[in-house]
Amino acid sequence: MAQVWRFPLFPLQSAAGVAVTAASLTGSGLADLPQLPPVSVQGSRLVLKATLEVTSTSATPTLTLGFYIGSVGQAIGSKTAIAVSAALAISASATAWPVILEYDGTLRTLSSSAGVINGQGVALSWANVGLTGTGVPNPMPTTAAARTVSTLNTSQVNEIDVGVTLSSTTGSPSVTVTNLWAELSG
Repeated sequence: MAQVWRFPLFPLQSAAGVAVTAASLTGSGLADLPQLPPVSVQGSRLVLKATLEVTSTSATPTLTLGFYIGSVGQAIGSKTAIAVSAALAISASATAWPVILEYDGTLRTLSSSAGVINGQGVALSWANVGLTGTGVPNPMPTTAAARTVSTLNTSQVNEIDVGVTLSSTTGSPSVTVTNLWAELSG
């Protein structure tokens, strides 16, 4: 009988992130980002989940979200995207409307420069339908080719973050990452 161990990635989050309001790729603003230790077992599974709140007052910008991985302290723009959503519409009257991101990937190849992860996930968004509407599931990444990322350094400690990109700042949109969880099993 085989045993599989599943571990949360530390540090565990202590507070919600800072609201993102910029029309450029921005990290979650979380003080405590999960850290993936060096991976020693090929075939290990990485599971990520984030919850967010979206607000906009008078315009309908779009929102692109994703999970990013890179060395500890690395800027979000230098991290590697492992799953990014298509542009998600935001209502002109959204107030803390929810979005849930989920990703499940398998580390196929271990390497200090060409580690491979294959996975996919979903962005479930109420940001355009409201709290009583039906959440819209959006696959992420949106192409088969993007489901395999082959540029990871699996030999180092890596930090995981949620990347947020707003299409514009008209209407004062803001996105707050309220929770981010990461687990490794293998």
